[in-house]
Amino acid sequence: MRIFPPLHPGNTAFMKTHIYYPGMEVRDELWLKFALLYLERLAFVFTVSEKSGLTALLETLRQQTDLLAEPPQPAFFAHITPQVESQIAGLVAPDFVRHKVFGNRELIARWRSAPNHDCFCPAQAGLERLHGFCLTHGFATQDEGGIRMARRFANLLSMRLAREWALANEGALITDHDYLDRLLHLLESRYHNRGGQDCFHLEIPLQVPTHLADIPFAELIALRGRSGFRQQLAEFHQALDALLAMLGSGYAEPAVLTRFEQAQQGFTPLLGPETVTLPLTTLVSTGLPAMAMIHHLKGSHPQSDLVFHPIKKSHFHQRKSRHFFTRLGQVKP
Repeated sequence: MRIFPPLHPGNTAFMKTHIYYPGMEVRDELWLKFALLYLERLAFVFTVSEKSGLTALLETLRQQTDLLAEPPQPAFFAHITPQVESQIAGLVAPDFVRHKVFGNRELIARWRSAPNHDCFCPAQAGLERLHGFCLTHGFATQDEGGIRMARRFANLLSMRLAREWALANEGALITDHDYLDRLLHLLESRYHNRGGQDCFHLEIPLQVPTHLADIPFAELIALRGRSGFRQQLAEFHQALDALLAMLGSGYAEPAVLTRFEQAQQGFTPLLGPETVTLPLTTLVSTGLPAMAMIHHLKGSHPQSDLVFHPIKKSHFHQRKSRHFFTRLGQVKP
């Protein structure tokens, strides 16, 4: 039995919800273990799973933890459907040539070919109109209990729905599909050599137990439920939000970085004596030139483990969402 350090009692504050995309289920159990340790609340776009591999485990988490949040309501899907329909309709317009996220005419044609509809999307309240639209325009075929679409197209629709929900509910998006994280940025903006906002990827090192894959869910559930754990987790997320807001302003405030480092230092020991680093990556766009801010922070915190990737210029033509991407390769068995 793994022994985690004792915790002090405390109360939880407002909990941040991360909505996972694409689909209903994460890739594997390991990602859910990461979520139990580092996410306050986790929601999914869809209420019905395409596959049943993790259904029982998700039900256990729903009953025994506060991790899983309610999915978007049918009314939300109904509200956003016209915007999504308009985008899909543009893909089949006579003058369509290429879309930077959805691809070119040849790719769209493949998505409209029934033999390529390899992803089952179950019927769900609120999505009836959108499913019908996809059927009418050849992007889907009818199947028992739902429809089938090309997986890449289904993932992009899931990404778009998740983005709109996150923006409407002050949430954040998170995925372990790196190509979708890149495409989400392209959906909202475009790179340009001149003009626009400074933008860079920020890599945040998170510590997780070295043998996370071997730790039973029961132990992680017990750790999450122990008095004080969620208070420390809440402080971590509040400090992270403050850090990202500071970076987004473009104005260096070393005290904000200090608070984040202290929150990390307070949370990491709760995860046990042996840990390994996993990168959590997010895109930061700044209101002021970023280089001076980054130099100031590196000067005030020379031992900081934050990784600032190269700065690019980006024009945001849609409201920017907060989206995260994480890789779990370091702890895979």
